[in-house]
Amino acid sequence: MTALIQEVPEQRITSLIEALDSILDGDQAAEELIVIGQRSVPYLEQYLLEGLPKSLPLPRRRAVRALGELGAWSVLIAYFRQYRRPEDATILFAEDSVRSFAAQELMRWKSDEVYHTLLEACRQRATSGLVLALGDFCRRESVPLFFMVLEDDLCREEAKAALRKVPESARQFAILSVRGTVASGFHGLSARSRRRATLQLLHELGVRADEWSDLREFLQDLDTDVAVAAAEIGFQVAPVHDYPDIAKALFRISSHLNWAQEDEVCRLLDDHGEIARELAQMIVRERTSTGEHPNWLRSDWRILKHVLKGELADGH
Repeated sequence: MTALIQEVPEQRITSLIEALDSILDGDQAAEELIVIGQRSVPYLEQYLLEGLPKSLPLPRRRAVRALGELGAWSVLIAYFRQYRRPEDATILFAEDSVRSFAAQELMRWKSDEVYHTLLEACRQRATSGLVLALGDFCRRESVPLFFMVLEDDLCREEAKAALRKVPESARQFAILSVRGTVASGFHGLSARSRRRATLQLLHELGVRADEWSDLREFLQDLDTDVAVAAAEIGFQVAPVHDYPDIAKALFRISSHLNWAQEDEVCRLLDDHGEIARELAQMIVRERTSTGEHPNWLRSDWRILKHVLKGELADGH
């Protein structure tokens, strides 16, 4: 078999490289290049490193897979190190797919060199595959980068998954972010997604009672997800005398909740029924004194009705 492979003419390998661009024959060409073995590597290297990025990622992904199967990790490292961000948006997102795929292939070799290559590539431009690959290393050095990536709509869930793999390091960095003692921005509209994801992660990872004072201010956040996450944390670790303020924060945001948030707010208020009921009664009295009538199309009125059970009828 080895002798037969050695006899494969250069012209055949060249034609297989060209066939990587074929919709019909590209996958078969990649398979044959893998079977040919190490003789294919220089041709695949030239195709990947010297060829221009394309608007369709599949041909270059085929080359990446073949290089991974052939153990050509050094070529994949070189691919990341020579990255230049394409100006065309279509090509940019196509090449993102190639980079994600290459990151997954490189995970066959979990070396320090691979880790630092992926870390730098992710700093240049994060992709879902890069974040997932870095997360598999479970290194605390990646934590600050993952928190920065929380602002990226395309990679946020992957970053959260990576942070869950190093829970204590992620928890500590999240608290430092809240306190404003790390470089990544946390306050203001520009950091809203990061703030939301961080509070949600803290709810999952746990908060100590002595850290509640750092989080209490987020009950007043304009983002409802942030306020709900802060309330969830508060009801777990805050002193009992803070419970009324936590419940008030939930009623404050109750007029602009989606259906999932509405269910969560109802659950939290149910868990603290006496406090919630007293606040709901006060709110209803204030509203009816101004002539406002119940409107069951609004989430705030539905929550009031839920908390008060049968006390609030349609005619108030």
